[in-house]
Amino acid sequence: MADTGLKAPASQGKSFCALFSKSAAFLKLDSARVDAFLRAPSCGCALIFGPDSGLVSARGLALVRSVPGAADDPFRFAELHAPSPDAFLAEATAASLTGGRRVVRVREAGEGLAKAVESLLAAPPAALIVLEAGELTPRSKLRALAEKAAGIAAIACYAVEGARLPGLLTQRLRAAGKALSPDAAAWAAAHVPGEEGPLAQAVELLLLYAGEEPGLSLEDVQAALADGGETSLGEAVDAALTGDVAGTDRAVTLAYQDGTSPIAVIRVLLAELMRLRLAAAQIAGGAPVSEAIAAMRPPVFFKRQPLVTKMLTRWNLATLNRALETALAAELACKQTLTPDEAFCRQMLLDLAGRVVGGK
Repeated sequence: MADTGLKAPASQGKSFCALFSKSAAFLKLDSARVDAFLRAPSCGCALIFGPDSGLVSARGLALVRSVPGAADDPFRFAELHAPSPDAFLAEATAASLTGGRRVVRVREAGEGLAKAVESLLAAPPAALIVLEAGELTPRSKLRALAEKAAGIAAIACYAVEGARLPGLLTQRLRAAGKALSPDAAAWAAAHVPGEEGPLAQAVELLLLYAGEEPGLSLEDVQAALADGGETSLGEAVDAALTGDVAGTDRAVTLAYQDGTSPIAVIRVLLAELMRLRLAAAQIAGGAPVSEAIAAMRPPVFFKRQPLVTKMLTRWNLATLNRALETALAAELACKQTLTPDEAFCRQMLLDLAGRVVGGK
């Protein structure tokens, strides 16, 4: 996981925070200790900050979920975006109308909340307060408060260093029941940034590509994470997703002649559909197409950007979800003994290309 700093407040008993010295202003913890704190926070308030926004968000959500049922109850959960100090204090001190502990999650917590947080710590509320911020310098008043005051934890979120990426990718895939060869882990680490967002996306793509297979080889990882390519396999997928029916048929024929199996074609298709779906979700949320493409990981090679733009103008979130269902069903069918897998895969790709032409 990312490098992490946590300052634990002085407290009595054998709580998690009491494991550390009162004199320690800012303690570096390994991921196991941070994860334990996120599951069962012993402090009523936490500041999660750093340049890795994906990790900040993921850890904030983990803290919210540490209070069972709160996130599903509008009377027990409040989410604020860059609130004023008064609005923040009003929510933080509000009583729970339905019983049970309240949770207040603050996104984009700014420096202006420092005094409000300080006053809150002087008379801690019953609610769990989760503050999420971007990168805060050591001069930040909010960060300084969280690192020194009792009753609040400070958790820093930084990208994983390159040398640790192979091990982290292997660990996450192993947790999902998939083995990753050392050379595959090394290649993936060289092509995936260390931020939580791209990491999670890469792991999702690899798990999808693996399917029911117990592990992933170097060739598997390259096929799942590589950005397109000039092979007939990649051309078949590109043609299908841009509505080029004739080009799809021609590229599939060449791929089969090259010895590519239908399952390999489908898995590359699945990986590309997943990448497009993540970008389409950003577009559905209001992001421009260019911004969604810029956020794709692995990064889209500049020569392919017009092609990917074309795909995203022809596929939206709903149609991509249907395409994923079709591809997953095709993979399952191609694994059946009596299915003519080459013909079935070809027809599936041609059907996808036809959907683009027909606006479906």
